[in-house]
Amino acid sequence: MSVLFLPPPAGAASIPDASETVKGKIRIATSAEATAGTDDLTSMTPAKVKSVVDAAVAGGVTYKGTFDAAAPLDLSNAVQGDLYIIDGAGTYQGKTWAVGDHLLVNADMGGTVDPAKIDKIDSTDSVTSVAGRTGAVVLSTADISGLATVATTGAYSDLSGTPTLGTAAALDVGTGANNVVQLNGSAQLPAVDGSLLTNVSATVAALDDIGDVTITTPANTQVIKYNSTSGDWENGAVAYSELTDSVVVQSFSATATASAISSNALHVFSMGGSGGFTVTLPAATALNGFALFVNGTFSDVTVTGVNFRPHGAATSGGTSSITLKSGERRLYWVYLATIYLEVNSTLLGNNGDVTITSPSNGEALIYNSTSGDWENGTVSASVAALDDIGDVDTTGVSTNNVLKYDGANWVDGSVAYSEVTGTPTLATVATTGAYSDLSGTPSLATVATTGAYSDLTGTPTLGTAAALDVGTSANNVVQLNGSAQLPAVDGSQLTGISATVAALNDIGDVSAAAPNNGDVIAYNSTTGDWEAAAQGVSVPSVTVSSPSADQTLSAPSGIEEAYIYTPSTDITVNLVAAATCGSGFKYQIKNRSTNTITIDPNGSETIDGSSTFDISAQEASVTLITDGSNWFII
Repeated sequence: MSVLFLPPPAGAASIPDASETVKGKIRIATSAEATAGTDDLTSMTPAKVKSVVDAAVAGGVTYKGTFDAAAPLDLSNAVQGDLYIIDGAGTYQGKTWAVGDHLLVNADMGGTVDPAKIDKIDSTDSVTSVAGRTGAVVLSTADISGLATVATTGAYSDLSGTPTLGTAAALDVGTGANNVVQLNGSAQLPAVDGSLLTNVSATVAALDDIGDVTITTPANTQVIKYNSTSGDWENGAVAYSELTDSVVVQSFSATATASAISSNALHVFSMGGSGGFTVTLPAATALNGFALFVNGTFSDVTVTGVNFRPHGAATSGGTSSITLKSGERRLYWVYLATIYLEVNSTLLGNNGDVTITSPSNGEALIYNSTSGDWENGTVSASVAALDDIGDVDTTGVSTNNVLKYDGANWVDGSVAYSEVTGTPTLATVATTGAYSDLSGTPSLATVATTGAYSDLTGTPTLGTAAALDVGTSANNVVQLNGSAQLPAVDGSQLTGISATVAALNDIGDVSAAAPNNGDVIAYNSTTGDWEAAAQGVSVPSVTVSSPSADQTLSAPSGIEEAYIYTPSTDITVNLVAAATCGSGFKYQIKNRSTNTITIDPNGSETIDGSSTFDISAQEASVTLITDGSNWFII
């Protein structure tokens, strides 16, 4: 606010200069008065006024702006009354600051920050409401969910809320009747009877997960057996000696009575010898199952002592004895003191619907619908093709082939004339009758020397070549020479002739006499011939050196050159012109040192578009190929 002091109106009393005891006006001193400085009342310069005002408000608050507690400003020169508003939360000078808090300096720092000179004015409140209420909140028990007051009188059933239980140490803890069960240090139940637990389903993923079961690489048909040494159930095979039941074999060769034996066994009664006899079995209750087997050359064996009944028969009836023939086998088992027949004789002829009459090797059983029996007889096999027969192989058969025996199989093939035996009989030629009636080959008659040619029979005799016009001129007769060769005549009109050259050397412009293995035919422009020559194998020339100066390569002699350099300083390798090297030529350059090799193509030629290429890494290399104009890295 500005205060304007107006001059007093005319006639008004004058206002004295203000002092600490006199109310009046404050006048700004002139420059001369300020310089003289002899009168504080009249020498009030702006600086003097400020110092007086500052002294009057010493210890007041001055707002200095915002303060980030996470990235604090330097407060070493802060003075009393400096005030900051926190805009970045963090910890500063031992205090935790939230956004909106005030930082007030309560004394001049004097060049060093002193936490005691910093006051925190907490302008935040973490509690925004209580039980959904704001302002002056008065809580009731209904405002705090889950809690209720506990009555101090009345029955326990009248109480609400949850009482505080005593610690386990104060309870009757144990595994006896009516004890409180306490978990152990591993949060496990103690060993107690859990038989009354409900809704508990135990799931074991595998046998090996059960405590007293040990499975070690099980194999097919193994079982789980108890091992009394380890106390575990373990997998393994079953040995015959481990079986509790057994197979008991008892043999008879004459009339006898089978002794009573264990009922936990399968009994095989083997009876053999000559002549007939009777074997009496023990009571059926003493047998758990038995087989009867008859061998030898006797007439029959009668088995008695039990009640035999066919499988599937009624529960009553049966027979008290059976008779078995030589070679017959039967299997029985015991049920309710009666022997039941399970498998009948293994001799087909002993089955009711099978009739065997003098069987021969290879015969089969064929059903006879008239007699209702299965009878022995031969079977006619139907073979769809020769190749379906076991010892016949007609693979690759062709027209006119025959089957021939090769010592193991019948195979198809042709018949050579030398394989034919005997001599054919030729027919004689008839001298009469029509020609169509004749057989064999006719004999030709001799040629007549008189009469018309059309009247002649037989074959005329021709004159010798000497009597003819022999030569190589037009219309002459051509006569073979003494080597049975045609003379030199124009053969351009000959047809059906294919020329065959036995060897390259027989061709006029080919000279390939006595070639060596691997030779090729190369053209010799001097002789004008194609000649046998050794193959030229092109291998790159290799240059290994340790240069200390730039290298200029010479025109190549092959299709590829390799340079292995170990330069003692940085060098430049100047290439031969691409056109001189020719399309397809390759340079291979390797640097074995740490110095730099700069490869510079001829003239304006480039390497992958660049004027030069550097090899600076030790043991690095590059392969360059030209198209006849420029160079490319491959």
